[in-house]
Amino acid sequence: MAYFAARQAQTTLPCPHCGQALLVERSCREAHMYCAACRRRFDLKPFIAQADEALETFLEGLYLDRI
Repeated sequence: MAYFAARQAQTTLPCPHCGQALLVERSCREAHMYCAACRRRFDLKPFIAQADEALETFLEGLYLDRI
């Protein structure tokens, strides 16, 4: 059985630039935070300490080398 993790998830974490809620997204090589409002991408690592349930659930499905 193949398992495919979600490509993105909506979080409640605010964008450091504009304050809108961030998405967490994964690509073929890495995961990052993305703000749809201001279209900025952020490194995932600073947000891990403040992870909400959506981010934690998303991270459970990632390979560690993408973080």
